Amino acid sequence: MFTKSAHKAKAHYSLPKCALFTCLFIFIPFALDALTKPTITKVHAPDATRHFQPKEQQVLAMIESGIRQLSGQTNTTLAWRQFVSTNEVIGLKINAQLGTLSGTRPAVVRAVAKSLIRSGVPPKNIVVWDRNLLDLKLTGYEALAQQLGIRLAGARDSGYSQWDRYLVPALYWDLQEGDHLFSQIKTSNISHISKLITEQLSAVISIHPPIADRQSGSRGHLQELALASADNTARFSLSRPHLNPAIGELIDRIAFSRSIPPPIFRQELKLLQKNKAAHANPLHLIKTQGNITYYFEKASSTSLPAPSAFSLAYEKAKTENKGQTILIKSNKHTWEQIILPDGRNILKRETLGEEEIAQSKLRLHITDALLCQFNHGDQSRPDFATALNELWFSTDPVALDTLSHELITKLRNLMNLPVRANPRKLLSYASGKMLGTDSIQSMKIERVNLQAHVPE
Repeated sequence: MFTKSAHKAKAHYSLPKCALFTCLFIFIPFALDALTKPTITKVHAPDATRHFQPKEQQVLAMIESGIRQLSGQTNTTLAWRQFVSTNEVIGLKINAQLGTLSGTRPAVVRAVAKSLIRSGVPPKNIVVWDRNLLDLKLTGYEALAQQLGIRLAGARDSGYSQWDRYLVPALYWDLQEGDHLFSQIKTSNISHISKLITEQLSAVISIHPPIADRQSGSRGHLQELALASADNTARFSLSRPHLNPAIGELIDRIAFSRSIPPPIFRQELKLLQKNKAAHANPLHLIKTQGNITYYFEKASSTSLPAPSAFSLAYEKAKTENKGQTILIKSNKHTWEQIILPDGRNILKRETLGEEEIAQSKLRLHITDALLCQFNHGDQSRPDFATALNELWFSTDPVALDTLSHELITKLRNLMNLPVRANPRKLLSYASGKMLGTDSIQSMKIERVNLQAHVPE
């Protein structure tokens, strides 16, 4: 039998067809891989800074060129619509703690805010934020906010949510004033996400420079966003094994910390309700073991409309002071929502597929590489900084942080400085959480070179 099959194969595939098949076998995977590669757009303007001071006109041109290139749009307004909508509250996450030289440069933040406003986003819907509101005021962002009509906020100042906590059983730490449980207990092994993230912001754009870091070699979007958004994070500074997974876990919570389901889920709920009469399969509520409520299309004498299902879960959540989970099934999507006692509902990350993960609250990441301080990252040290005059854009924070570490490593090597640590495990863990890729070979890097402006 095997001999006959072999003869058939030889007779069916001629040499030209075999050659064609071989070519397709070799090249198609590369073509498919190119389609799935995360894109990083690097915009370079040779005169973006002068004496380490950014030039606002050039920086604005860099921002809008980068947004258009990354989105594939020729119109800046349409380009921004690829990432945010005009009715969303958009948080611009920056690093104000390190000042205007080593931290995020105000010129970059101003350019992003200006471009968003020009694209139709109301100024009141733009919030510049960091861990502490005081740091923003000390670095001059209060004047910037007043000029543009935008808002400032501190994650710690906004308080913390008790829901969707991150717990590390073996790692307790003394709580600080402002932490969620500070007035109740002395030490805790729990971190909570700021209410600024969970209840106020519907989209986040992070803007961070590459920062040299003794503990992890370098840090960027992942660490800056995670550690600024949560309480009780000082414990991770002394334990690298705990830091690596903590960053990925906290970012995961931030990305899907929604008070309401994103558009893709709301559309599915509407479709389920609209089609129930036509299909004679009304929405149906089944209570099972535990606190999970199954909610899907099925003929039943106890069928309930969608609002009733959510109402019942809410009433139970209030009575028990415990989140209640609803499992929703439709033709295209299956996901879980947790109904909280305060009436909010959040997505359960573990149930999301690839299409649902694309609904992340983290919309865009901009690496402020106008300057790069490659040593003593916890201080402002112009003697260890170099002007690159670049801005990097991507929806993938892991990829940007990987490139930032590569940059800092090269600069340290050029100056014969030791490279003590690297964030490889941290980035790998984040990649495993489907937050991005840490493989440079898997990235598509595009470069945009802007011509120098006429000297002022």
